[in-house]
Amino acid sequence: MVYRGVRIGGLNMSLKHSQNKGAPHFPHDYPDCPAGVRFQEEQEAELLAKFKRRPPAKRTNYIKHGCLAPFCCPWQQLSEECELITREGEEERRGECQSTTEADTVMEEMTSYGEIAETKPLSRVVVLRNRKSLRLLSGWCRPTTSKGQRSCRVGELPPLDPSAMTLFLTAHRMTLVWVRLSVLCKGKPELHAMVCVPTAEDLNLLKKKCGSSGPQEPPHRDHFKSRVRRRKKEPKKAAESSSDNIQGKESVFSTEPNPTTSVVLNSSSSDIILGLWPDPLPSITSNCSRVTLGWVTQGDFSLSAGCGEALGFVSVTALLKTLFNQPMEHRGVLLLRNPTSLHYRFAKINIEV
Repeated sequence: MVYRGVRIGGLNMSLKHSQNKGAPHFPHDYPDCPAGVRFQEEQEAELLAKFKRRPPAKRTNYIKHGCLAPFCCPWQQLSEECELITREGEEERRGECQSTTEADTVMEEMTSYGEIAETKPLSRVVVLRNRKSLRLLSGWCRPTTSKGQRSCRVGELPPLDPSAMTLFLTAHRMTLVWVRLSVLCKGKPELHAMVCVPTAEDLNLLKKKCGSSGPQEPPHRDHFKSRVRRRKKEPKKAAESSSDNIQGKESVFSTEPNPTTSVVLNSSSSDIILGLWPDPLPSITSNCSRVTLGWVTQGDFSLSAGCGEALGFVSVTALLKTLFNQPMEHRGVLLLRNPTSLHYRFAKINIEV
């Protein structure tokens, strides 16, 4: 709308403005406050209703794309899984140092799982906003300009070694960090795109071909598609058999259970939406061929940077482990994949302080 030469900018324009600044937008990018949680629930319901309005033949099958949560970002489950993985690694190192037997290590893992589940309930997820910690984490990511063309100047920082990583993680457990991702090649990030860890083969591919777009995710198998079709056919068969029984003048008791079973089948089939994972979700980090670090909350092509840019959150625990295992020349290089695509795109991570 243009009124007397003035164009009105509403909420969408303010969202674009915060995206160009690289700043979090309220309440979209505040998952650790009640307003952010409520907004995510409303956004999930809105996107799910939009998905259901499309014809079944035109809907994207997110199960085949390996996308567990296309309409929301389960931050709590992601943080808990990353925390459990790090604890398992620490226990394995302790077991190697103590040179215990295999049976003893199995018993220790079982008891540790019980202690985690009973005595140490995992806390609620929080967002890292401490400037000193953000500056340290940003330096470990080797910040660069847009498209990774030139490295930025960073002051003297302690090296990223196991001791520094352990100290940082003890102070910031169950924590998310706000990141900016610049796509190194073609590609436009979308809402709820997955941020993943590249493998050694992916980094070698990027080293050989600087313009490489990235690897591909193998298609997944939809185990629920056959179940939904089978459940849709069973009520019809039950209705046909009940009508045949009525015509044959059989007893009423033989025909009474059929409507109840059909109702149960209808309710169970209605709970499963074709193309979407039902609750509870399986493991988020290990569902795809690349480990998931987080998700994108804002994404589009940036005219100022001249490339696709994304803003979102990643797990601090998983990010530190990834940076520690990456070579220095590729430190801070991650993968982006949109929910409707099987193609990964290389991206450089930057943490705004």
